Amino acid sequence: MIRSVVTICTGNICRSPVAAGALASLMPDVAVSSAGLHALVGRGIDPDSKAAADLFGIAPKDHVARQFSSEIGQGADLLIVMETHHRQEIGRRWPQFLGKTFLLGQFESNKEIADPYRRGRMLHIHMAEQVFESSKLWAANIGSF
Repeated sequence: MIRSVVTICTGNICRSPVAAGALASLMPDVAVSSAGLHALVGRGIDPDSKAAADLFGIAPKDHVARQFSSEIGQGADLLIVMETHHRQEIGRRWPQFLGKTFLLGQFESNKEIADPYRRGRMLHIHMAEQVFESSKLWAANIGSF
């Protein structure tokens, strides 16, 4: 049974906090948090990502970026990443977590969620929409993991 999920991206200020907000809203009985593989530690969510997430009602509350670590990975039942290279990096650095690491787009032919950082508000909106749609599929299928 999945009780804890960590969403992971690069800086932990755009995609992973939005994904954590989406999954938390869809799965209230699961502890959801986020982290970055190269986190901008201590920063809040990117303002464009927050505005985009607000459009879908999935903005995380009080987000502060944090660095992914073996302790975070060990404490999670499931790790959800945004791009294939995130999964590959986890496999290189923490091979013990590879078996519980999946793409957010797992149920959409392993769709990747592109990084909108510093690329304009419209890409943040597109990212938030993709994250929300993919998160709905995770919520519907989480029992199979």
